[in-house]
Amino acid sequence: MMLPFNLDPAVISWTYLMEFVLVVPLAALALRKPNQSWQEALLLNPVPIRTLVLWLGLLFIYLLLATLCIWLLPLSSTPFMQALRGSQHLGFSLTAVILAPLMEEIVFRVCGVQLCRKAGLGLIFTLLLTSSLFVLIHFSQYTVPVLLLIFTFGLMLGLARIYTDSLLTPVLMHTINNLYAVLLIIWAGVGV
Repeated sequence: MMLPFNLDPAVISWTYLMEFVLVVPLAALALRKPNQSWQEALLLNPVPIRTLVLWLGLLFIYLLLATLCIWLLPLSSTPFMQALRGSQHLGFSLTAVILAPLMEEIVFRVCGVQLCRKAGLGLIFTLLLTSSLFVLIHFSQYTVPVLLLIFTFGLMLGLARIYTDSLLTPVLMHTINNLYAVLLIIWAGVGV
């Protein structure tokens, strides 16, 4: 079956790769101050293992609750999810697990949070704004109940970024979340 251009996992993967190649270096350049290392600019600060385990525990609780909500609520599926369900597309899987978390966390949790702070916005408004923008980039892919879960996930990623002062924690959390979704939806064919 021939998929519409915008639903083809190969097209989505290549498009995301091109966005990644353009956006990540530009974001890194924009974030970097004179005499600042790339690690400092991108907030690649080490996180104590105990702190990381705490955030991963919170992620596990979120994934458990989100999975229960998705299985218990009668949800319709979007054409995007129908195209991916059971496709076992390796390129899209790698994009979703590696590129998407890295690029989205740089854009929303590093650039977004820093822009909000420069604008003098408080913690709550910063979290609400960056989480809302995070939902907007997923808007055409999911139904409203799933978008609410994504908003909650965005809040959690924002809190992890702010409280650990590191990009590493939200990237790892986002990667694990997407790996879980890819295994269920793309490889096992479980629907959303």
